[in-house]
Amino acid sequence: MTLIKNDEMLRRFMPNVFATAKGETPLFDKLTPWLIASEQWLIEKICGEDTLVEIVALDDMNVVKMLASQIVVSDAVRCAVPSLDLVLTPNGFGIVSNTNVAPASKERVERLMASLLDMRDKAVEQLLNQLPQMQSWTASAQCRWFTATLFPNIDLVSLCGFTEHRWEKYLELRSKVLDIEDSLAEEYFSHELMAVLRQQALATSANESYAWIVARMKPQIVDFIHDKPINQRKMIDIVNFIRNNPEEFPEWHNSDTAKLFSPPKFENKKENKGYWF
Repeated sequence: MTLIKNDEMLRRFMPNVFATAKGETPLFDKLTPWLIASEQWLIEKICGEDTLVEIVALDDMNVVKMLASQIVVSDAVRCAVPSLDLVLTPNGFGIVSNTNVAPASKERVERLMASLLDMRDKAVEQLLNQLPQMQSWTASAQCRWFTATLFPNIDLVSLCGFTEHRWEKYLELRSKVLDIEDSLAEEYFSHELMAVLRQQALATSANESYAWIVARMKPQIVDFIHDKPINQRKMIDIVNFIRNNPEEFPEWHNSDTAKLFSPPKFENKKENKGYWF
């Protein structure tokens, strides 16, 4: 484990925690297994190992490091909450309590866990906005996974009107989005151009023309998720914009999809046996 190194660092991201009394096990020691697991989750799902090494080397007040730390702590505490107030005795499990502090109700614990999950997912969204600035991340498998769609961040979930369990919901919606994008590529935009648009969706300085197309495609995809039909007129408007700017979109003009919008012209010739009217 490298991101959260000690009890002091841990407590920066945990408000309303009592100081450890003399003789008690430090909170950091209690949470260590979950901190390790949550850091591994961050590596595998979000940033990759090389990028985490780069993040760890940053100043503790750097926004990227603070966001990554918040993700790890929020996720670790959320996973550990069901176990923190339980102790194993020779007669089974008991609840930690004393005369000064009463155990929290089930409802309050559930609200805490939901709040920690929301805190983690907000930090994930903010971190994904920062990571494209790091070269190690743009070369990672995690970056390739996120840029496989026009929605490379979990804000897709908010755009679709969902507010809870955003990471899990993103995984669910992402598979639907990929199918929709592939259909639009097949019918209108070509797989070649779609690949470029997906890269541009996460670029820190996107080409204006590509950004114009992406900005008009994404609401259509969100509508389709909500069982609304694709607006063909708007799609054709985008295609016409692409057709009229061949220098800017060579990927499309050299694709098989472009041929769907450029049918062969028939001319009447004297040597033909019939005429086309």
